[in-house]
Amino acid sequence: MWGNPFEHRHWSHAKATILHQNWLDGRLGALTLERMGFGTGEIDALERLRGRVLTQLHTLAGRDLACWCPVNSDWCHAATLLRMAPIYADYERFAA
Repeated sequence: MWGNPFEHRHWSHAKATILHQNWLDGRLGALTLERMGFGTGEIDALERLRGRVLTQLHTLAGRDLACWCPVNSDWCHAATLLRMAPIYADYERFAA
């Protein structure tokens, strides 16, 4: 669930990370994904996955994540998740 669905083998490492962040932020709509070559089923699956990730994102707050990104890289999807997790933890806290 926590992996980046935008594989670095298809996109560059940096672009895959940027796509992941934009996807989580809701800035990649169906039309954009279609223009990127994703089919209808893949787009639907990505939207369902995004919903699951955002629903559980609060559980990552205060945790460490391992990833396969190069140590010297400024681009890491795990860093995106960890940056967003406390915000979603606050949402959960206020909703309770």
